[in-house]
Amino acid sequence: MQQIIEFLQNNMQIIEISLITIFAIALIILFIFAFKVEGKLESHTKRVKKMVTISILSAISVILYYFIKFPLGWILPFIPQFLDIQFSALPIYIGGFMFGPISGSIIAIIRFIVKLPGSTTLGTGELADLLIGLATVLVSSIMYHKNKTKRTARTASISIVFVWVIAAVLSNWLFILPFYMNLYGFDAVLGMLTVIPGVNEQNYMLLYILYAVIPFNIILSGMVSFLTFVLYKRLSIVYKKI
Repeated sequence: MQQIIEFLQNNMQIIEISLITIFAIALIILFIFAFKVEGKLESHTKRVKKMVTISILSAISVILYYFIKFPLGWILPFIPQFLDIQFSALPIYIGGFMFGPISGSIIAIIRFIVKLPGSTTLGTGELADLLIGLATVLVSSIMYHKNKTKRTARTASISIVFVWVIAAVLSNWLFILPFYMNLYGFDAVLGMLTVIPGVNEQNYMLLYILYAVIPFNIILSGMVSFLTFVLYKRLSIVYKKI
């Protein structure tokens, strides 16, 4: 284990650049597939109806982000207080399931743009949310729209959790925590991580990911995934009746 840690420390810059490159290439490939899945011609009426619904879902996403949130640290004391449970990603996946991966991505991008002016991290946290949102909605929506069955919807919903956790780990490791430490100072951020058992200057990143990032994002993505699976079909039926 110690040898693995030493290898990671000695080659951190190369590993980080490689991971960022792989993540960027994966997103590009997913967008190519997404345009193929959702690139169907629609009537003018259907396009307008779709645009109005996407706008409504985007507005709901922003409202959920700003007005309905609570720190998971209230329940699990080893998770830092700055990690909030909030359901702003739910309309992204509902839009992706209803219309396709590009529509879901548009909702994620609108949420990102609206959140930027109020950012406390100079856009870093918002950028991480955007990357997580894009990765998860592209994978799950492409999967579902390839074969629209209840079984596929269940599998696509589960994929949200897996992709979300992987993207969250990479985002926190590569962007969020390093940025916080540069912005507020190493000691200030390390002080917020002291709720994690045994954390110190040498192991803070590993323990932060294991004790906070992974369990927090499993819980959050699991809740959002379940709600997506429960709600998307019911909302699709309402949409078709309008």
